[in-house]
Amino acid sequence: MSRDVNPTLMTVPPRLKRATRPPRGVSPLITDLERAAAEGDTDTEAFWERVERTGTPIVGERDDQGRRTATFLWRGGDELADVILTADRIAAADSYERNRMERIPGTDVWHLTYLMRSDWRASYSVAPVPADGTPAPENALSATTRTRRERSLALSDPEDRPAVARWFDALAHARPDPRAREALDAHHSVVSLPEAPSRLRHAPDAPRGTLTRHTLASERLGNTRDVWIHRPAREPVDGTWTVAILLDGRTWHDLPLAPLLDGLIADGTLPPMLTVMVDSLDQATRTRELACHDPFVDFLDTELPPWLGELHPVTGDPGRTLIAGQSLGGLTALYAALRRPGRFGRVLSQSGSYWWPNPAVTGGETERTVRLVREADALPERVHLSAGLHEWALLGANGRVHEALIERGRELGLPGDFANFTEYNGGHDKACWRVDLPHALIALTEDHAR
Repeated sequence: MSRDVNPTLMTVPPRLKRATRPPRGVSPLITDLERAAAEGDTDTEAFWERVERTGTPIVGERDDQGRRTATFLWRGGDELADVILTADRIAAADSYERNRMERIPGTDVWHLTYLMRSDWRASYSVAPVPADGTPAPENALSATTRTRRERSLALSDPEDRPAVARWFDALAHARPDPRAREALDAHHSVVSLPEAPSRLRHAPDAPRGTLTRHTLASERLGNTRDVWIHRPAREPVDGTWTVAILLDGRTWHDLPLAPLLDGLIADGTLPPMLTVMVDSLDQATRTRELACHDPFVDFLDTELPPWLGELHPVTGDPGRTLIAGQSLGGLTALYAALRRPGRFGRVLSQSGSYWWPNPAVTGGETERTVRLVREADALPERVHLSAGLHEWALLGANGRVHEALIERGRELGLPGDFANFTEYNGGHDKACWRVDLPHALIALTEDHAR
């Protein structure tokens, strides 16, 4: 690989388009409303009262192919030019028209119905676009979305750029669905169809642990970051803490994750463990450090553990030291364990970016992790991989990493089930990761003392 390759470009996913789009469905509820409106009955108060009681989206019955309709709604009138639904990996810059809600003429009902497999889960938001062209608030788009906009415009064919710009202009108006049954964060709601994997809940009266925020300076990286440490109320049997390091720690701190951990540890579902949430700083730093960056691995191996040991009595056993990440963080979690098997013995990789590096800027090299696994002298004791069926840019690569792990593990004498791979009906989505994370933690620590 040429030494003048821009590392940032290596982290741009390959331009793979999805082969198919989810089909649109028909909701009997909407059909009835359309018929009534056509006959002159445009009073929707009873309709919206029903929606308020049930929540959104409106979910239909399961058909003989295991699918259900999911009808998304927005209430508004002539003040809106468009209402755009932005469900993760279902909506994208190249599908503006497909994700426009339709308005029932003469009413305040905007609607869009998908026909999805009954185990679908996704985060989504709704973007009501003002008819008078009122701009969205300045900096309405997150830093990540602004970066996506720049990349999408740069990589799009010239004739597609106006549509891409239109898409991101609409995203600036996006907000949560006020009638959604489930919220994700301040910006997104969640759709979970009935057969989607169950979300673990915590007992509200579980003893609370402590959550402390610290500042850690790294000589190796030349920067300083926040680290949040969750210490549960239940103490470890032997007096030393199992450690779970979560990359992109601010995401998990803000979720928040700590109450769920308190409940699962209190009832013995998880062993007592310290959860260490490591901030990724800004987008540029994250892109650099979470792309198989050896100085960052050095930080995780030689700077973070001694610092943590000054605060708490922690284990030095790699079998009780877990590292977890999502996307580029998932890539880095496994990479760190391959580079430092004496430190990290358990790996949780969600939607790992194993397509890395982008072959378009490396002269053809890609999926480097597969090679590293095949050449590894040692592998982690346990690995959990997961990826969504709608992650067409990385789903296949995750499967190939799993195959390489099983093959190399067999050669090294590891049990056949040391690495597992879960595919879920969702996308590159925090709504899916927060459901999978506790289940994966349980599986990776099932041999630990409760």
